[in-house]
Amino acid sequence: MSVIDATTAALTSPDSSVVLVDVRSPSDWLGGVPINAQLWSHSELFNHAEQLKQDDKKVYIVCYRGQTSARLAEQLTQQWGDRFYSVEGGFEAWQALGLATEKPQIDISVNRYERQIKLSGFGQKSQQKLQDSHVLVVGAGGLGAPALLYLAGAGLGRITLIDDDTVALHNLHRQILYHQADVGRPKAEVAKQRLAALNDGIDIRALNQRLTTVNVEMLLTDVDLVIDGCDNISSRYVINDACLKLSKPWLFAAVSGFDIQLALFSGDKQQPCYRCLFPQMNDAEIGNCSEAGILGPVPGLAGMLQVTEAIKYLTDLGDCLEQKMLSYDVLHHQFKVLKYPAQINSSCNH
Repeated sequence: MSVIDATTAALTSPDSSVVLVDVRSPSDWLGGVPINAQLWSHSELFNHAEQLKQDDKKVYIVCYRGQTSARLAEQLTQQWGDRFYSVEGGFEAWQALGLATEKPQIDISVNRYERQIKLSGFGQKSQQKLQDSHVLVVGAGGLGAPALLYLAGAGLGRITLIDDDTVALHNLHRQILYHQADVGRPKAEVAKQRLAALNDGIDIRALNQRLTTVNVEMLLTDVDLVIDGCDNISSRYVINDACLKLSKPWLFAAVSGFDIQLALFSGDKQQPCYRCLFPQMNDAEIGNCSEAGILGPVPGLAGMLQVTEAIKYLTDLGDCLEQKMLSYDVLHHQFKVLKYPAQINSSCNH
């Protein structure tokens, strides 16, 4: 690992053989950056490393005080050779020496989402994928309410939500999107207001309707993914059948007592569907929380797991639960991921 002093870095950075990179956070960039610097997250720097090597560039890395840049330069040198330099003293030394800086034009969304953009393997590319995505959330209750909050917080570009229910007092212990003053109001209406207040940079469409075989295909027209926030199996069959017909992926989740189930159905007719796993069931067979009871955080956990899977799917991050079922026993903290075979139910004629 090599170190370069700030003055030398400033004098040589205009050279075409040198790339100066500021790896501090977007909120720090707003206060000024070294002139001519590229503004990259740690993961973006690593993503560019191979090309920088091919182009025979020297790379000067600037952080706060030189500690993070030294660590990054060492890691990069081990993998791509001795062309990465830590700027001694970081931006603090750069400013103290009176070296040239500038105020960059930064998209405010970069600052807003910087913590997830910094994640290794995520970066600005994944954030843009979220911005370009459209998710339909069916139901804004125990599953849908937390899912909607985290989708909006993550910067998903478009959210359509559909729910024909109104807020009830007994919802409030688990549906944290709503307040006591909202009792009696349509969930879709309240949810849209809360999500817009959380993030006014996303497009939110809220429908005070029930999902049916009549409206489902229209709602799926330009959707990239469906999140099931339903509390009844008949609605899940509607989602399943329409998603199969239109080749749309959807995320199933269900809560029973202290148990959570989660799965991704791809919409591929060559793979098992929801009916393959749960054929000919009705709502009376599975019960509901009004009869069996529910601990508030449990559907919240399920909703957050759904959003995590949604983000992974939309950004091609990690392994998704395709042809797999996640089962989580909250009471005993037991996770299981069950794989199911390609042909699981010959009676399903999808």
